[in-house]
Amino acid sequence: MADLTNTMICWNPGGDVALVSWPARGEEDSKFSMSSGACYFSVQKSNFEARKCRVFIDALTLIVRDGCDPQKVHAALLGLDEYVDGLPDDMLPKSLLRKCIEKEDA
Repeated sequence: MADLTNTMICWNPGGDVALVSWPARGEEDSKFSMSSGACYFSVQKSNFEARKCRVFIDALTLIVRDGCDPQKVHAALLGLDEYVDGLPDDMLPKSLLRKCIEKEDA
């Protein structure tokens, strides 16, 4: 998985949501009009707990302000450590839940 120190959340209001590596390579971010995450120096330098708050604030911004589909937002953000860490286990896909359990046991 990725985290907000090296990943941007990119979206179009009312449309697609994706995670894009930072710095972006090629044109993978050019189809989006909005971005957050690693493209901000303050996010890159934040500790894990602050980034976890940031990702949930961003999720609400995408859904409430920008009209993105909540399920699309959730599906995209499942690729971020900070988002997964803040979710209850019953909101995680089984495959991801197994990985989290294995990580805790290691």
